[in-house]
Amino acid sequence: MQLNTDLLKGVAQAATKLELALVYVKNDSDLTITSVNESFSQIAKNYRLPIDSLFLWLKNERYSTTLHLFDALKHQDKLLDETLGRSPAGDAFHIQWSVSAADDGGLVCCIRDIRWRQKYKDQWTLFERVFDSGRASIVVTDENNRIVMANRHFEEISGYSKYEVLGQDPGCFSSGRQSKAFYKELWRTLQQEGYWTGVVWNKRKDGREYPEHKTIYAVTNEHGVLTHYFSSGEILPNVGEAPQQREFSDGLISQQALITALNEHRRQQLEAVAVYHIGVDRMDQANRVCGLSFGDHILQILLARLKDTFLPNGLIARSIGDEFIVASPNISTPDIANSLGQMLLQSLNSTIRYDDIEWNITASIGISFFARDNDAWKAIEQAHIAMHHAKSQGGDNLQFYDTESQNSARESLRLEQALRYAIENDELSLHYQPLIALNDQHVFGAEALLRWHSSEFGFVGPDRFIPIAEQSDLILDIGLWVFQTACCQLKQWGSEYAGSVAINLSAQQIQYADLPNKLLTILRNHDIPVDCIHLEITETAMINDTNSAVSVVSSLREAGFTLSMDDFGTGYSSLSYLTRFPIDKLKVDRSFIDTITTNSESLVVTKSIISLAKSLGLKVVAEGVETEGQLKELCLLNCDYAQGYLFSRPLAADDFIQFYQQQCPSIETLTPHLLSVENAS
Repeated sequence: MQLNTDLLKGVAQAATKLELALVYVKNDSDLTITSVNESFSQIAKNYRLPIDSLFLWLKNERYSTTLHLFDALKHQDKLLDETLGRSPAGDAFHIQWSVSAADDGGLVCCIRDIRWRQKYKDQWTLFERVFDSGRASIVVTDENNRIVMANRHFEEISGYSKYEVLGQDPGCFSSGRQSKAFYKELWRTLQQEGYWTGVVWNKRKDGREYPEHKTIYAVTNEHGVLTHYFSSGEILPNVGEAPQQREFSDGLISQQALITALNEHRRQQLEAVAVYHIGVDRMDQANRVCGLSFGDHILQILLARLKDTFLPNGLIARSIGDEFIVASPNISTPDIANSLGQMLLQSLNSTIRYDDIEWNITASIGISFFARDNDAWKAIEQAHIAMHHAKSQGGDNLQFYDTESQNSARESLRLEQALRYAIENDELSLHYQPLIALNDQHVFGAEALLRWHSSEFGFVGPDRFIPIAEQSDLILDIGLWVFQTACCQLKQWGSEYAGSVAINLSAQQIQYADLPNKLLTILRNHDIPVDCIHLEITETAMINDTNSAVSVVSSLREAGFTLSMDDFGTGYSSLSYLTRFPIDKLKVDRSFIDTITTNSESLVVTKSIISLAKSLGLKVVAEGVETEGQLKELCLLNCDYAQGYLFSRPLAADDFIQFYQQQCPSIETLTPHLLSVENAS
């Protein structure tokens, strides 16, 4: 049928209201467009297509549509075609053409934008993949509760194919264990609340029965009219069930399924259940330093240990991140619960190798008891609080829930939140404690010590906030802040200060292979020579993942940093680490200096450390020197450097530079007679 061109204007206006694009194409060699409506202009704008010369461009680009258009012109035929391509600007388009001949020999094209069709096709493919993935058994029914969809996991659990159950009522899977009153209450709740959750006993195709934790939702359309029911289920083993009844569970269930099982356990008025919350220590660090595959390897080891310890009688659920929850029945006393927990800690505490990485696995465990008068979620929360209390104690231990641990966990959380605020709002500062060279009594350097004055807590000691920072990611940000701030201060002091600044590195920092580059970049940005910075690393920080630590420490030494082993004598296998790490100085821990004049063992240990250092060509720093008697002993032992309140407390930057410029005259009154004794010997 040909269209009268006199009608085209009215048709174009009507088509615009219907969101149809109309184009009039002239019968010439270039297929010139002479008229379009607003809808076509919008399509062209969306895809940045040329409006006036669209068909000429299609022709030049050799799109088949133009050939079909010429055929339609020649034979005065209709045409239905699609074009999929890209505009001159690179935008993908997908257009359907419906073409009719006009009475003057031209063509009237009705155009539809059908890119959405591919979009929805892709979305449907994605939906099908998501629908069939995961551990949940999913069934969708219509408003009459007839099955219209079921996923792959439903087929695996029930033994039915989804095609067998289409059109069936899900009631056909009922085991008959639960009464009509149970299902009546289920439907009442579903209709009133819009959802229901609980345990349903179903029957497989082969007749075997199984418990399933189900959540059912009533689905409505935009007008609030019921259209479907959506059911998601998960196989639920009973607490204490026999191993052969667990074939659909690998020993790991969801947290919600665990809560349901505990509440069912309470309803049956069975014995108390011990609830364990287990978290791997330093897991975030393992993931960041060694990669997610290494972290997964650690979790697999933990899960294997959990199964060995608690199955077949217990239930194991994944919590969040690196944490697991275990419900272990028939544990009547804390002693038994403690024994199982200690057994788990001992089985975990080991060094593993993964590729070229060594890592010491430890965990923190919190324990609570779930009894008849308790709530499942509350018991899990209490175990979680106790676990964080265990982490605050340094990890690798277990704690039972009590009011004290709850208060401690809350206090730690408040401090962590306040510390995050402190980093962002300049509440942190550095103080500098002078380091004294004992041979000529001058201040040769300073140790940068972190201080925090909180707007909420007031002054917070490092012994309170450093452990919290180390348990979180904050220690990494704080470590870089300390290094940058110390460099800024050195730059500000300029020629007024000719000494060095010692900065502590955390155990987490020395796990990062890129640490030397980061520190050198900061030095370059502030134009600070590398020999102005001395780095202190605790002995215990080097114990975990030794190979990685040795590599980073070696790179720091090659970059020109002077390195000290801090708190020497307090770690494990100290002598072996001295031969592995390229260090320049040892710092004798203050615990030995405190009693060097009153305890013969402390004196012997200190003397041995200094002698060992000298034999290895290392300098020795004594920290925590507070009395003349301690200083005298250190001079007699030929100690190189000292720091402590005998010389000065840690000072703010302005006070320190004043102390430095005075060259601490009080030291001259303390040491000459001591030095003369040393020199005479």
